[in-house]
Amino acid sequence: MSVDGAGADLPGWSAASLGTHRGWTLSASDVPGLQADLARLERWREAVTEPLQVLQRGSVHLPAVQTIGRQVLAHVGGSTGFIWLTDVPPLSTELLSLLFLAIGLEVGDSSDVYGRLYDVIDHGGSYQDAPIPVSQTREATGIHTDSSNRTVWPRVVALACVRPSERGGESRLVSVHRLHALLARDSPGALKELLRPFVRDIVTPGSDRSVEAVRANAFPILSEHGGVRLRYMRYWIERGHQRIGEPLTGPQEAALDALDALLNAPELTLTRKLVAGDMLFVNNTTVAHGRTTYVEGPEHPRHLLRLWLDPIDTA
Repeated sequence: MSVDGAGADLPGWSAASLGTHRGWTLSASDVPGLQADLARLERWREAVTEPLQVLQRGSVHLPAVQTIGRQVLAHVGGSTGFIWLTDVPPLSTELLSLLFLAIGLEVGDSSDVYGRLYDVIDHGGSYQDAPIPVSQTREATGIHTDSSNRTVWPRVVALACVRPSERGGESRLVSVHRLHALLARDSPGALKELLRPFVRDIVTPGSDRSVEAVRANAFPILSEHGGVRLRYMRYWIERGHQRIGEPLTGPQEAALDALDALLNAPELTLTRKLVAGDMLFVNNTTVAHGRTTYVEGPEHPRHLLRLWLDPIDTA
């Protein structure tokens, strides 16, 4: 699908429009009082048992963290739908994890389906060989939204980089509002299909993975009720339809192809690599995200942390 003419008259953003300003980034060095907050957080960490498990919003007086949290909320609920925190000072893994969690708790409540802080590390497997999340591999994820489970839908996905990969592993972001506008303009038939339910396979820990449960795990890829929203990862859709014995129809396949063409259009995709200390907060309904394939050094494997959040003020 061509994206020619995807200019300023359309909602959402493109890679080109983001490139004209950096309002979607926040430098930690520009946040007054962050060093004092880090010192308070370190003292609190040394005084408690299992700090990552017991930390709550308000456990420590962290005014700079609260300032960051307010900015994150404004961005993930705004027109851009994400914010990239940069220039975090070098920290131990333990203190970086606590800072990340503390910021996340200012944004909203954490989902513990995969554990409070989820380690995004390659486990050496393939999601195509076993029902495991793509986050546990080094494969490219494709641009998607998190969670294929109808009843588990984090509104914000956050990542913090403990250690980047040696090569590759860039994050990729696409505006859902821009996707929707282009489909409505150029492929209304595809959009109509995407507004209908599709079945997904289920990989969420502890979930019923029976054929009956998968059949019931059906919902639209795009929704227009209460605002434009996306829930999508093609692989689990194809697997879900295979498992219930109802392969995708020709129109459904064509609609997914049209969507994938836009998701992979360089003109629409912001591509940028998380470096050590960076944190990325993404609205999991209005911004699709993905990761390129990566190569890592065996002695220094890539390590990211992930939070799933239900934000305080953002639907």
